[in-house]
Amino acid sequence: MNDELILTVENRAITGWDRVRVTRSIERLPSDFDLGLMDYYATGDKERQIVNPGDKCTVALGDDLVITGYLDRWTSGLFRSQHEVRAMGRSKCQDLVDCSAEWQNNVINTSTALDIAKKLAAPYGISVTSDVTDMVTVPQFTINFGESPQAIIDRISRYSAFLYYDKPDGNLYLTRVGAKSAASGVEQGVNIEQAFFQSSVDERFSDYVGLSLSLNKLEGDYSSLTLATAQDPDVATMRYRKHITIVESTMAANKLAEQCINWEMNRRYGRSRQLQVTIDSWRDSSGALWQPNTLIPISIPVMGLEDESWLLGEVTFTRDDSGTHAQMLLMPPEAFIVQPYQFYSLLQELTQ
Repeated sequence: MNDELILTVENRAITGWDRVRVTRSIERLPSDFDLGLMDYYATGDKERQIVNPGDKCTVALGDDLVITGYLDRWTSGLFRSQHEVRAMGRSKCQDLVDCSAEWQNNVINTSTALDIAKKLAAPYGISVTSDVTDMVTVPQFTINFGESPQAIIDRISRYSAFLYYDKPDGNLYLTRVGAKSAASGVEQGVNIEQAFFQSSVDERFSDYVGLSLSLNKLEGDYSSLTLATAQDPDVATMRYRKHITIVESTMAANKLAEQCINWEMNRRYGRSRQLQVTIDSWRDSSGALWQPNTLIPISIPVMGLEDESWLLGEVTFTRDDSGTHAQMLLMPPEAFIVQPYQFYSLLQELTQ
């Protein structure tokens, strides 16, 4: 399969890149690329490859679109024996991160996260879609002058337990932890070039307790203040370690304390195991590009990882003098559960 990277700028295709990095993630917005070419000329093109920062562009790996956005920087270098150009850019969602939100009166009325995100993204020519059907209504709240759309989308996504990231077409996607598996995975002795596995316990605890000090004062026995408890999935094999979290009063009032404690436990459990692996292909066995938020089968017996299926949090496609590689960050799905969030609403402000 031809996996040549094609940068198309204002309908002009630029090929022949000899240094490639393209990164997509479910925890980093926006997707971005960094390309290098040791010549002013693309293959078969007699014209100098000079473009303008800010131009619309797309990045494709073979026939697959991976990024739609804008060229941020174009750098030309002149050396004794060669010329070099470097192109850097990000997806359309960069404007949600860099720019300020536009909203009449700075008051967002009750609506779903999808509807709010659509209105925030519309001025920047970005559409928003979601595969979630059970959306809750976000309470009325105010936004700060100069606040970015991404900062607001982050809050409403946490309230609704969504992940958000950009798709290859440059538009925003609201979803939850994926359940789809890739056709193949990472396997010792088959496609792994290097792997680093970190297993830690220093940030995990056997028992988690959520307290609310707003109920009454603490006098040694905190049983009357306990709102929620949870235990690590491996509690039977762990030594006793307790972690107490003070739950915000708004969480207690809205019965989100248990969600908070479960999130604390699950995230610590999931993030205690991280696999960074470099493999020799940009694609799985079916020919599909590796996609973030996809479950990847793992078989690395030497690291004690067999018959595991972890979520792809980030993938970086690279090509340089050492060859073609895909660098992956994999963690158990629990690592990506969204932290609960309670809005401090306009109604609360007015009643203080």
